[in-house]
Amino acid sequence: MLSLSLSELFTWRKLHLMRYVVGILMVIDGYPLVFFFKETLRLAPGSTAFTAAFMALGFILMIPFHFLHKLYRINTTLLKMALLFFAVILFYMAFYRDQWFRDGTMDAVYYVYVLLFLIFLINIPNDIIEVFIPITIAFTVVSNIALVYALLTDPTWSIGQRAAIQFGEGEYRTGNPHVFSRNALMSVIACGIWAFRPQTTFVPRILSLFASVFGMGILVLTQTRSSIVALILIIGLFFMFNIRPRQIKDAIRGLFRPASLALMLVVFMGISFFMRKNGDLIAILYGYAVAFIERNMENVYALLGMKVQNQFTASFDASAGNRATSFQYLRNIFEGHLHVVLIGQGYKSAYLDVPLMEALINHGIAGFVTFTAFCFSALFYSIKTIRDNPDSLSTFLAYFYIMLFVQLFTNGRPYEISFWHPFCLMIRFVGISHLYPPNLLNHPTVAPAVSG
Repeated sequence: MLSLSLSELFTWRKLHLMRYVVGILMVIDGYPLVFFFKETLRLAPGSTAFTAAFMALGFILMIPFHFLHKLYRINTTLLKMALLFFAVILFYMAFYRDQWFRDGTMDAVYYVYVLLFLIFLINIPNDIIEVFIPITIAFTVVSNIALVYALLTDPTWSIGQRAAIQFGEGEYRTGNPHVFSRNALMSVIACGIWAFRPQTTFVPRILSLFASVFGMGILVLTQTRSSIVALILIIGLFFMFNIRPRQIKDAIRGLFRPASLALMLVVFMGISFFMRKNGDLIAILYGYAVAFIERNMENVYALLGMKVQNQFTASFDASAGNRATSFQYLRNIFEGHLHVVLIGQGYKSAYLDVPLMEALINHGIAGFVTFTAFCFSALFYSIKTIRDNPDSLSTFLAYFYIMLFVQLFTNGRPYEISFWHPFCLMIRFVGISHLYPPNLLNHPTVAPAVSG
């Protein structure tokens, strides 16, 4: 079930399912490849038109031949909550916005992108579940390799900097490590699902595990807190819902079998050989990990008002400092301007880099309640999906949402398409597995499910 043999892989039906998935990934995870093509290969440095064309190609690949003739069911609860939030922010954009916000054209274009993405998803068949995970693994691993190549060929990048493809010129040259950590985390999740899937054979399982470790290495290089926290939570949820005390006992007992001991010996020898040949790489990753821990511990010391080893008072880094300022801003609002909490300051009035907080400050109770209701409902469906593991696609999205949920408290804005494109996937596929036919499910029931 859901296994892909070579004879089945390149049928027309499978190829169409693959192009749908590639289109989806180009929309929700296309920025690493966009930066690679634009900046590393120098195809269109600094071009926003290239980025728009790349996303447009993703949309085109998502269009099925039966477009608008056959629509598929969605999670109507999440859809209604999303529509309520958009009704609030569109009202605010039209009638109550910041005085410096003059032109809403670009924002309207972004919202049209979100609407188009959802419409295309409703037209895409549920059968993409069959190929979603292997295509996602291939897509994200290629993006990870592209990042490594870009770093090795970029003369302005040096060890110790956060891993990202640089763009811009001179003193304005910068990079966005968050899109690469997002891609790496998607790779880890997809590889983990494929590796622990019972139908996966030995060689694909080993390759998936290696690709997962590679993705974790990229995560370390990007040094993004939200993704690291999300990975820890994801691993915790996996063990909570998939590992039972009896399984642990059986696993420990199985370790002492001759075949297991032989396999561990081979793995140990392989790791030892790799470490001897790549000692510098191990040292680099270790240095990044130590620097990441030290940097975050200093933020903890700064939060507690403590001193560091050199007896200077600890201070926040730029990222944590911005969020500390945002929380101080919220505190000032509650202490002296409580009316702001009721009606908000206006559309995009304040940039706080904390989506939940910004929904409250800019859109008042209405924006905060509708946005929070959607986000926590999506979390509820995600936890339930992780527990039940009904199918590979919804399980992937459920784990991926954990990172999005962490980012609701750490970075971004509630309007960004980097949130709403994945949210559209949640609306389309999460919480509706009971509607799928048995061949798409990990644990099919005896009674056939309703198709569509």
